[in-house]
Amino acid sequence: MSAPIGAQNWWELHLRKARGEALTEQELQQYEAQVARQDREVPPLTVDLDELRSLREKMFSLARENVTLRNRIGELENEIRFVEQALGVTE
Repeated sequence: MSAPIGAQNWWELHLRKARGEALTEQELQQYEAQVARQDREVPPLTVDLDELRSLREKMFSLARENVTLRNRIGELENEIRFVEQALGVTE
């Protein structure tokens, strides 16, 4: 197995590989060894599906509220224009 490489060197290899550039056999071995090490060291995911569902519903709720607020902004901007026109205010 190849010797460990530094984070910066691995990142450069990762970017090259992601761009589709060819890596030498040694670079590829170093890259794959680092990926395998990272996979071994990453903590396991602890997913609470109920919490994820709750967060998703909150996100949808906030998205709906966002639409409502943006519509209200549009209404207020129209009112401002109407009042400005009535007062003869021009930009």
